[in-house]
Amino acid sequence: MAANNLIALTGSTGYLGFRVLVLALKAGYNVRIVVRSESKAKKVLNSPSIKALNPSQEKLSVAVVADMEAPGAFDEAVKGATYVIHCASPIPTFGGEAPPTPEEYDQFFVQAARRSTIGLLESSRKAGTIKRVVITSSIVANTPFHYYLGQGDDKIFDADFRIPVDQGPYGFEFQAYSASKAAALNESEAWVKENNPGFDLISILPGWIFGADELATTVKDFESSSTNSVLLNFLRGGQSDVPSNSNSVHIDDAAQIHVLALDPKIPGNQAFVAAGDGLDGMVWENGLEVIKKSFPEAIAQGLLKTTGKQPTLTVRLDAKKTEETLGIKLIGFDEQVKSLVSQYLEVAKA
Repeated sequence: MAANNLIALTGSTGYLGFRVLVLALKAGYNVRIVVRSESKAKKVLNSPSIKALNPSQEKLSVAVVADMEAPGAFDEAVKGATYVIHCASPIPTFGGEAPPTPEEYDQFFVQAARRSTIGLLESSRKAGTIKRVVITSSIVANTPFHYYLGQGDDKIFDADFRIPVDQGPYGFEFQAYSASKAAALNESEAWVKENNPGFDLISILPGWIFGADELATTVKDFESSSTNSVLLNFLRGGQSDVPSNSNSVHIDDAAQIHVLALDPKIPGNQAFVAAGDGLDGMVWENGLEVIKKSFPEAIAQGLLKTTGKQPTLTVRLDAKKTEETLGIKLIGFDEQVKSLVSQYLEVAKA
């Protein structure tokens, strides 16, 4: 690995970004986490994984960017870095605290994603040292939104498919979030093509991300603002009549793909789908079979329930390129469930 192997990483205080940080440090990279405040950084720096790695100040440093949408916001944060990984982005609140109103959806999701993503690319160009930028996108960025409403067909989507940006108005959070991801993906790719900035771009398109979340240390943490909350609600007896898409990825795979994408042997200016269990993906209600087999005591104690209802909406995605190019085998839904539930039960019983 090159001597100058510094990654500027946004989003490390979140579920995916934190795991990217841990795996990047383990892979030998130096990391500068870009956070909105020093207090946000403390939870990361005091986490068990980071304490166990005990990185030097050179190995792990902090840059504070209070407003990631301001012009030039990232100029200092990316200075001297070789790589940028951009995981920070507005995500749906999943019923958590203080959700935006429908009138705020465009600004909260779409415009915020646009400003921070293009701003980060501009700052990376100014830095003059960046070789590659990796951005967390989503499968909703390149799959027509009506497929997630059950109005699609059996078409297979791969990492190269692109869709126009939904201009709104947006009826609910997920629609605005989907538009924000499509806008960031399309516009970042167009920006790199037009500006020839001296670095290339790789976009990662995960489905639902499930699995252990080290930053979740209370039951309330599990119940708010992470994709895990949706799966856990179902496994605790939640009832939904609304079908949910079939595409999911283990947190370790989602994070590892970001780190592996930095390898200069991997050609730039491409995208990777991160979703396991083959073209059709998983079946939500198979999660009930997993907990019956693996966590019968927790069911008996009432911590988990087999009465949950969550219909599956099959959306067909092709992640073969991801596995073949990066040399990995994506972990399936059963193991995603076990990873999440094992950690949740530890916290719930504590």
